[in-house]
Formats: sequence, structure tokens, C-alpha cells
Amino acid sequence: MSSSFLPLGSRDLLPTDLIKQEKLRHIVMNTFKSWGYQPVLPPTIENLDILDKGRPQFAKETFKVIDRDGQLLALRPDITLPIARLAATRLSQVERPLRLCYTAKVFRQSPHLSDERREIYQAGIELIGCKSTDKVYSLGQINKANLECISILLEVLEKTGLTDYKIVLSHIDLWKYAGEIFHRVEEFLEIDLEAELDSILRKGDFIEYQKAIAKAEERCSKSLKASKEPSELKACFESSLQDTPLNYLKKACFELTGEPIKILDYLDHDSVIYKELSAIVALEEIFGKDKFIIDFTMRPDPNYYTGLYFEVVIPNTGKPIGKGGRYDNLMSSFGQSEPAIGFSLQVDALLRYAQADKYSGLIEEGKKMRIPTQDNNPAALIHSIKQSMSLRTKNPVVIID
Repeated sequence: MSSSFLPLGSRDLLPTDLIKQEKLRHIVMNTFKSWGYQPVLPPTIENLDILDKGRPQFAKETFKVIDRDGQLLALRPDITLPIARLAATRLSQVERPLRLCYTAKVFRQSPHLSDERREIYQAGIELIGCKSTDKVYSLGQINKANLECISILLEVLEKTGLTDYKIVLSHIDLWKYAGEIFHRVEEFLEIDLEAELDSILRKGDFIEYQKAIAKAEERCSKSLKASKEPSELKACFESSLQDTPLNYLKKACFELTGEPIKILDYLDHDSVIYKELSAIVALEEIFGKDKFIIDFTMRPDPNYYTGLYFEVVIPNTGKPIGKGGRYDNLMSSFGQSEPAIGFSLQVDALLRYAQADKYSGLIEEGKKMRIPTQDNNPAALIHSIKQSMSLRTKNPVVIID
């Protein structure tokens, strides 16, 4: 039957599709459980005001329904929000940290829907209430939750057979760090440089961003050279040293994407952002080289994410098949403030790009056992059913013909 009978963004799942999904789900959930994560499943329908409270940005993507009492409800567009609600209510007295995992569907209507699905099967984890920190390479206090979350992500990708991928790292604090240095430059430029650059990046115009940086440097240079009064900023600008604040500004805000070893060197080694990202990149010692890229042009939602942000991207497609990060402020929306981090993966996308031989479809014909019977002989049919039940203890599939 033609797929034109289906709503845009939906599809039928055939037996082969579901068998592959189940095999992958089994691998993913077993990995989560091996790290101490317990499965949860929030309801498909939530109160709309809960979603508005936690993340109002979902308003345009949410499928809304009205029940018979006139209450406005929504099909969940996200799993993290319902789990945060659950953690703050029914699990509020459970010992922290909470380690929760799930496989579930979310429902979204993208304003730019083309080939995107409205029904998305996700798998993910949420680590809530983990306040432990530890020292790593004498770089200071590093958040253990970040390392645990990324480690689980890497292990899942490895076990599902995905080999060609990159985890793209970003951090909301880059702009706080850069802003401290920008402030000293902005006095000479009489503009809000941070806001201007932020606006350009939100439009996704990286070329225009580079032009704005170059223009700001030129204006700053002219202003400083015209000034006859000595100043700390002027000394920094004219200095040949590589570790002056202005040089950090020029490097950290002009070179925003690339290999971690290159980008990390641009950052202040005493900054929190450097310590967090360098500890994560060190996981390559366990999981192999070239797993990460740092891309500060990738802007997480500042109203939702509070620190580390990352996406799993398939090279040559540019499309993320998973994402995650820290959302320390979300829990306070439900009356209980505590740190949290998590990620979600798109199951169908994993199946599309992982090794196909790991997820063979229907059971091979040779593995099926068939028992012939006579349609007009009830006694023989009863005997065949009894026989098939016995044989299924040793054979995967027994079919009565």
C-alpha cells in the first residue's frame, strides 16, 4: 500500500526493522545497566505546562492534544524533561546520584520538516545529583560526571559497531571566559562585541564571524596606537609574548574549531573550560585516537545547557545522531536544584550507520522447524501444538504448517 496514506514524517516498521531495533536496544541497554543505570519510562502524554516550565523552546515542536476535560496536554518531545520531573518528585528521596536510562520514542514536528521523522526512537542516560569531583593531572577539580557520561557514550558507540563518527565538543563557558577579555577591548571599540559575535554565530555565518573578529582587532589596534597614554591593554597588544590576555583573545576567538590538541592550546590552562575539555579528550587513551573535535561555533542553548555540550556526528553528512550535555538548572524548574548531565542517541540513525552484519533481519529459513499437520483432524492438530511447545525449548522457531 502506498506510503501516501501516512502522515508526513511517519513510517511503518516491518518485521526486519523491529528485529534490528530490538538487537541494538539490547546492546545499548545492557551497556547502560553495566554502569549501574536503571531503566525508567515516563508517560507518552505530559501536561503541557510541565514542558513550558522546563524548556519553553519546545513549544513550536510539540504535538498538542486536548483531553475531554479541556486540559491541554502534549506528546513528549523530549525524555530528559519528564525524567527531571520524575527525579524531583517520586524519586526525590532516593539516594543520589540517580543513574537512569531509557529507550523510548519522542514526538516532534520540526518547522523545517523535510525527511525528518516526527516519531524518533531514542536511547539515553541521565546522571542526576552527582557532585563528586576529583583531581586529574594536577589540572584542578574535574567533574567526574562528565567523564562517566562521555565514557558510556564511547562504549555504546563501540559496542553497536559504529566506527566512523566524531564527538564534537563545545562549552557554554567559552563565552564567559572570552567575555572577561572582551570587556577590556570593548572600552576602546564602544560596542558590545560579545553580543555582536553571538548574534552572528546564531545565524550560522562563520565567514561573517571571522570578518567581525578581524575588524574588531583592526579597530582596537588603531585605537591603541592613537592613544599616547601607556596602558596594560596596550602593553598586552604590543607584546611578543604568547600568553598575554589579548593573544588568548585573538586565538581562542578566531580559531574556534579543529583538533583538540590545537584548540586546547589556545585556552588559558588555568580556566575551568580547559580543565574539563582536556580531561575528556584524555579518554582517547582508553577508546582510541581521533574520537573528538572541539567546535566552539556549535552553540548550545544557553537557557538550557550550563557547561559541557556535545554532539555525535557522522562525517560527510554533518547530521548529529545524538547529543547531550550539562543541564544543572533544569531541576530547579521542578523545585529541586541539583547538577545533572545526560545524552540521547537516535536508534534508527545508529542502525543506519553501524555495521550491518551485527543486526541481521529475519531468522534464517534453516533455523526454523516446521511441523506438518492435517487441517481436518483436530486430534492431530492438538498433538502438533503439544509437540511444537516441547521443541521450542531447543529450537528458536517452530512453525505449525
